[in-house]
Amino acid sequence: MKRVIIFAMIFILASSAYAEIQEFKYFSVDVPDDWTAEEENDEVRITADDKTGELRIIAAEPEEKTIAELASNFLAELGGSELVSDDEGTYTFEFSDGEGQATITGDENFYMVIMASGFEKNGDTLGEILNSLEMK
Repeated sequence: MKRVIIFAMIFILASSAYAEIQEFKYFSVDVPDDWTAEEENDEVRITADDKTGELRIIAAEPEEKTIAELASNFLAELGGSELVSDDEGTYTFEFSDGEGQATITGDENFYMVIMASGFEKNGDTLGEILNSLEMK
């Protein structure tokens, strides 16, 4: 499954200065000039230079786990709130006292986890980054 799923995180767009589009293993994304993107294995971290916001995107093969099992694992790892699922098998939860949101989606061949935090100061920028995400 290689499609962009923008889910539960819809933001009002604001204009920002963007560097060039950055390419990663499974997707490309615009990264603002004052943010840094780093890729390690199947995870991309996009962090505000002032550390007030972060977007983590993990894209990989599920390795013998269901999406529900993966979602439960991330919920436990992040100390999140109640895990909510929709009819299409997408799971969401909040973490860091509501300042962070996570979404896990996929199928038996491919999954994607998007974790975002720092909405109070960076909500518009996080939305712009997510809206620029394009799967390869």
